[in-house]
Amino acid sequence: MKLLAIVGTNADFSFNRLLCKFIAKRYGDKADIEVVEIDGLPAFYKEGKGDDKVAALRAQVKEADGVIIATPEYDHAVPAALKSALEWLGSHAGSDAMNMKPACVVGVSLGGQGASRAQEDLREILLSPDMSANVLPGNELLIGRAFSSFNKESGELVDEGSVKQLDKVMDAFFKFVSQAAK
Repeated sequence: MKLLAIVGTNADFSFNRLLCKFIAKRYGDKADIEVVEIDGLPAFYKEGKGDDKVAALRAQVKEADGVIIATPEYDHAVPAALKSALEWLGSHAGSDAMNMKPACVVGVSLGGQGASRAQEDLREILLSPDMSANVLPGNELLIGRAFSSFNKESGELVDEGSVKQLDKVMDAFFKFVSQAAK
């Protein structure tokens, strides 16, 4: 099983990047999980064709069996860089990379709500007619208080409750992706 873990920000440091790397390491025996960055992508505009980085992202998504997207929350929504990256993958941009692609939404925030609003925003985007992704239902991973949930030096998720919830979500996603492949 080939999965992409997309870091949903272009920030130099991100706890969501740490989460993606933790996921790739922790579940590496169950799937080939590649961490993908969105920094360096051009801003989306409807008349644009994208560049080589956009083409590479589209190809990576199309070749993957599923996509995990880790989003921070900026002003109760996904970061502009993530929204722009997703726009390049939509049908209105000439791509159908996300069409029926199994997708899992996760997120980390500094506050206590674990990027809950951004995750809801992301689910709506992924379910829109231009994306038509196949979003894992009934599972949420809301990691709040990032500074105490992660060991910043090692990148490890150290909050036991969050690790247990992540195990549950990832187990459901592995089954979801396998079922979608049938």
